[in-house]
This record gives sequence, structure tokens and C-alpha cells, in this order.
Amino acid sequence: MHILCIGAHPDDCDAACGGTAIMLARRGHHVKFVAVTNGDRGHMDMSLAADRSPLAIRRLAEAKAAVSLFGAQYECVGVHDGDVYVTRELTEQLVRIIRRWGRDPGAGPDLVLVNRPNDYHRDHRYTAQAVLDTSFMLTVPLMCPDVPRLTRMPVFAYWFDNFHEGGAFRPDIVIPLDPMMDAKADILAQHASQFFEWLPFVAGDPRKVPSDPAGRHRFALEWIQHRGKRAADVCRSIAPSKVPTDCQFAEAFQISEYGRQPGADELPSLFGRV
Repeated sequence: MHILCIGAHPDDCDAACGGTAIMLARRGHHVKFVAVTNGDRGHMDMSLAADRSPLAIRRLAEAKAAVSLFGAQYECVGVHDGDVYVTRELTEQLVRIIRRWGRDPGAGPDLVLVNRPNDYHRDHRYTAQAVLDTSFMLTVPLMCPDVPRLTRMPVFAYWFDNFHEGGAFRPDIVIPLDPMMDAKADILAQHASQFFEWLPFVAGDPRKVPSDPAGRHRFALEWIQHRGKRAADVCRSIAPSKVPTDCQFAEAFQISEYGRQPGADELPSLFGRV
């Protein structure tokens, strides 16, 4: 299969669906992470105010290092952080990116993952809307005719969130991640500018961030364990039959109405839960 994960920022896919992506890649499937922005505002260092390009360069290197750990690919659309809008240019860029990620011309990806469009961050919301705006257009021959149209729509799915404005998340499938947590922590730890600098600053985290690799792995592991446990607990409260009783940490996904609708018997293999 070909799986395309699209986030607003260079670390979004790693944090939201990195465990599932690693699992799929290890089983021989083709995984690609796409960031719409270059992440050049995601830091508290005011010396970057006059020129944010060093941060963009650093974040590109971090993202490439992360996907290299599990054999995936990475692409950055290059929009400035905080400047995502649903425009013709962005929509057409995403149409081309989605169409090109497939085994053959016209095949496209089997699965496209993105956040829901009711996310808290404006870049996330508009990224999701731009991705959804491609859905029907992917099959239209005269839309971006330089790239063959898709002959089959991908499955579009949203990764887990706990937002309720616009409706609560619906866990159509829950992926237990207990065996994958160390591997997911490893890819998050590559995004040092985010997980060891920016996010602790934003959260007002009083803990001292370790400087050694082992300490940083533990720090990242604690972060994803908190996130993974919340996903498992929330999904268990909504749909207990979909969460194994021995599952502590999970990623979960909601199938969008705008893509191909997989049958219940296809869902487990589509998401690597086999």
C-alpha cells in the first residue's frame, strides 16, 4: 500500500500517527509524511525574528532524520508557519502531491491521514480543509492535467483529537501501540527544536529537559505515553469494543465521508492492525 500523512507542521504526523506509520512501513508498505509549512515560527528564540530561515532549515533536517529511522519519505510544501490559507495554489499543490504518491500513474495512495478540520490551530484547520478540497478534484482530468487523474479515490481518515467544537471524534478504528512506543519516541526525539525546546516552553513545563540522548528518549517517551493513554482512554469510553482490554496506548482514526468508504473487513489491514 501507499500511505500519505499530511500535517501542517514538520512534526505533526510523527506525533499524531507516527506509531501507525512505523508499523505500516515495517510491514513493507510505502509511507510518506508531508508538511504544509516549513515550521519557521515554532520557536521562542527572538534572534530568529529578523530571519527565520535557519529554523526552517533546521526543521527540515529534523523531519528527514525522523522518517529515515523507519524508511519513510518526507516532503515540505514550504508555506511559512502561521500563513496557511485555503487557496487555489495550495489546493493544486496538494492535488499533485496526492496523485503522485502511488504505485502507478492514476493509482494514488490507498490511505490519506490528516487532522480534523475543527483542530485548535489555524494552520491545522486550513491544512485539513485544503486536503479535503482535493478529494473529488483528484479524479477530474482537467484539474492539474500535468499529473494523471486518480481512477480510484483514496480513503481519507482523521487522526485522534479530543476537541468537541464541530462534533466529537468518532473512533472508527483504534490501533494499539504498546509495542511501538519506544520507536515512536525515537522519531519524535529527532524533532529536537520542538520536543525539547518549543513545546516545553509553550506548555510552561517546569521540568528540566535532559541533554543526553537516553534522557531525551525518556522525555519524549513520557510525552507520547501521555498522549497515547489519553487516546486509548477516550476511545474506550466511547467505543469500548474497539479497544483491546490490554491496550494502554493507542492511535485512533475516523474515516472521512469525502473519500472511498472501506468495508469493516478492510479497515484492520488498511491501518496495519492485523
